[in-house]
Amino acid sequence: MIQYPNVIQAHPFASGNRRTAFLVTRNFLFYNKAKAGVTGSENAYILQGIREGYYNDDEIKDWLLKGEIREFKRE
Repeated sequence: MIQYPNVIQAHPFASGNRRTAFLVTRNFLFYNKAKAGVTGSENAYILQGIREGYYNDDEIKDWLLKGEIREFKRE
């Protein structure tokens, strides 16, 4: 799961980096029999916060597994 923010921040693709990272991570959890707490990539503000380094790894892990994370606010 630590790779999730790395893919978002690295921008390996011209477009769709956050969506791609989300789908790859969700599939990783599925194939490793872990239940994801989030089901869709509609959390655009959270994905933006991950890209900007607003959340730490533990917060991202909790969000992926439990669906809980603090609101993203630009500082």
